[in-house]
Amino acid sequence: MLRVLDTAIGTLLCASVALILALVFNQTRLQLALPLICMTVVLAVAARFGVATGVLGSVVSALLLAYFVYAPVHSLRIASSDARANLSWLLLGGISLSFLFTPRHDDNKESQPSPPED
Repeated sequence: MLRVLDTAIGTLLCASVALILALVFNQTRLQLALPLICMTVVLAVAARFGVATGVLGSVVSALLLAYFVYAPVHSLRIASSDARANLSWLLLGGISLSFLFTPRHDDNKESQPSPPED
């Protein structure tokens, strides 16, 4: 139950950062840099909350940026090929780097008691 709560909190954190960035910088020249900033946030959150959070955070961030930032706005379609490429890099980088840089938790070690020390 605690892992589900951690995943939800981390995903919400990624989504809220992506939404704030989308609403603040949607009419600026930083539109194409937003996926890189979101990927940095996703990696930081994945390092703390785990791989599932990194994957979900990447997907949710990409969807929010596509919906609120790139033309046509309020649609998941993206007209610009540069914007599509940057969102693809967010998805590819966020998901793969989450798997590469998150620490592994061995469930078997946690459930088994450690041997006594002499």
